[in-house]
Amino acid sequence: MQNVNTESSPDSTSQTQDEVESNMKEPHNAISAESKLADSPVAISPIANLPIALFASVMGIGGLSLVLKKASVVFGSVALANASFNSTTLHSGANALESSLDSSWQGAVAPFLWWGAYGFAVLAVAIFALLLVCYGAKMLYHFNAFKADLKHQVKINFLSSIPISMLIIVAFWSDLSSGVDLLWQGILGLFYVASALQLLLSLYVMSFWFKESMKSALLSPAWFIPIVGNLIVPLSGGLINAPKELLLFFFSIGCFFWILLSAMIMQRLIFEQSLESKFIPTLFIFIAPPSIFVVDFHSLFGFHNALSFVGFNVALFFVLLLLSLGNIFTKLSFTPSWWAFTFPLCAFGIASFDLYMIDFKCFYGLLGILGLVMAFFAVVLISYKTLRAVASGAIFKE
Repeated sequence: MQNVNTESSPDSTSQTQDEVESNMKEPHNAISAESKLADSPVAISPIANLPIALFASVMGIGGLSLVLKKASVVFGSVALANASFNSTTLHSGANALESSLDSSWQGAVAPFLWWGAYGFAVLAVAIFALLLVCYGAKMLYHFNAFKADLKHQVKINFLSSIPISMLIIVAFWSDLSSGVDLLWQGILGLFYVASALQLLLSLYVMSFWFKESMKSALLSPAWFIPIVGNLIVPLSGGLINAPKELLLFFFSIGCFFWILLSAMIMQRLIFEQSLESKFIPTLFIFIAPPSIFVVDFHSLFGFHNALSFVGFNVALFFVLLLLSLGNIFTKLSFTPSWWAFTFPLCAFGIASFDLYMIDFKCFYGLLGILGLVMAFFAVVLISYKTLRAVASGAIFKE
């Protein structure tokens, strides 16, 4: 039997140990190099890494302009009603009516609300134009990054924030542009382009869900965004007298998938793992569909009935639920998804004021003011945090 020499020379042992150590270090060195590259200014392109979720800022700021505008109408109506009552009671005629209107606090507040609405609406248009130019540059010069957004199982839901932003802009400017023919034609064109884009994105997102192997862990209230977009078409279209058949088409799609997705998302939230911290703000999106449903119902059918109040009470329940979970939201680090706080609160305020205008019940008026105040502070706070994140470049690392 042949003896097999299993001993190695010191040199070969040393060489083997060096190779092992080298191999062990290589991944670490690669990771270090990658980290350095990622942290370098060259690696981070603001345009290539522009988060699509930033378009939700236009939804929030534009939504705030709508709720401020609605509040100005409500306060003006209350002031006029009170002034009319006082002048009639005192038998003092037109002079007393004018005096009473000027002296009421509602009449004094209404113009400030109106100009605030106007200011936020202009800001929303400016931010939308800026983001649209930047995202257009991303499509042209960083097409692979844009294509990655189209195929990303989470980011794809935020694509609909683009047509939603357009529809919100239409909703605010619709009555202001009716006296100027060119501006009116522009508003009409913007509405139909936004509606077509919303439909195309809804079809694309739905087909993406069907074709891709979607994991239940990815299911979050962000999936509502394309659905909320469909419900906003009747809100905007009703203000420009768009064909009712078209508005009912989008309303039907929105209602069907709102109910369907609500059941799916609630099942996932209750029985499966918790949402990632960056998606927790999207829980506020639960408030938006029932709130917009209330406004749509009035716009389409011209009245409110029990169904409207059912929708509103669902929205109110989610407001109370999420306020009771407030300690969870205070612990979150800032991400662009924080903008999900804003538009739903605006929608709730608009729905509350819409119901208040039926018979001036104080309950709905107070809820409208609550929605307005919460939306205002949310927009101001998140705008500040967004500007800080943009200035530091942190927002482009998301």
